[in-house]
Amino acid sequence: MKKKTVGLFFGGLSNEAEISIISAKNIIKAFDYKKYNLVLVYWHKNNQFYILENAEEISDISSKNEINARDFLKFFDVAFPITHGKYGEDGALQGLLEMQKVPYCGCRVLSSSLCMDKAVFKIFLAGHKINQVNFDFIDLRGKKQSDVENWMEKIRNKFELPVYIKPSNSGSSVGINKVTDFKNLKKAVREAARHDDKIVAEQGLINPREIEVAVLGNDELIISEPGELVLDGAFYDFDEKYKKNRTRVAVPANLEADEKDEIKQLTEKVYHLCDCRGFARVDFMVSDGNVYLNEINTLPGFTDISMFPMLMKNVGISYKNLINRIIKLAN
Repeated sequence: MKKKTVGLFFGGLSNEAEISIISAKNIIKAFDYKKYNLVLVYWHKNNQFYILENAEEISDISSKNEINARDFLKFFDVAFPITHGKYGEDGALQGLLEMQKVPYCGCRVLSSSLCMDKAVFKIFLAGHKINQVNFDFIDLRGKKQSDVENWMEKIRNKFELPVYIKPSNSGSSVGINKVTDFKNLKKAVREAARHDDKIVAEQGLINPREIEVAVLGNDELIISEPGELVLDGAFYDFDEKYKKNRTRVAVPANLEADEKDEIKQLTEKVYHLCDCRGFARVDFMVSDGNVYLNEINTLPGFTDISMFPMLMKNVGISYKNLINRIIKLAN
């Protein structure tokens, strides 16, 4: 039987493109070439797609031919997007693939866009009465400076310190700030506004534990044991995540049995509620015996420090087997 060809999409237009490239290189190393052929599809910052021989060619694409989305199926049978951030994991690329009738790995358009937009996702959770931290948000489009000032005053009155200020549509902890003094609120809002028009404020918790769960499947799910990010730094921002390397990972997390049960039940519930497909990572916070759902990452990283492959390895699924399973789940 003819081997299927997989098109690995990486790069993209977001500020997480470099993380995408690292994820792609790890997938390339672990790829099962006996089972599938692999084509590398580099999404350049100029918004063009290029077929590359290897991931190192991204430094010089001048000699490469652009490929049109209409021609995707001439090069591969199934797409594997590993394009983190805006346009790559928010349903935009997924919609393009669907328009061209290209089967692809991972979540569909609806679940990708829903889970990427923190404000909309939190409204969705509230509608289903799923426990989460208190939040508020503002859409800056059409707003005057006085509107922003009024919103910040609302945050000062509504929340206790610390407060987290986040761009609504951003991943990898980009643009997020922990506010421990309200005199720094305006600066945090300004930083978040550099990354998105919509800004979310979240109530901070007392000594929160950051818990992550990996999920694999469409209808029948493999749900990992929870893992924990043990933070030696003050806050798990972009630098902590990818540069300073001061974060330890505990797999599995040391949790009470009832906490594990609640986390597993919530993981399965919200994965299906959001119509997630293929694979995702569901993130929680645990504080003072309470479990809070934080977010769903519909396109988790595959870097050396990424939790998703670690969690799957802990349940007996190797890196290569994980990639094979994700490809098999594509539709």
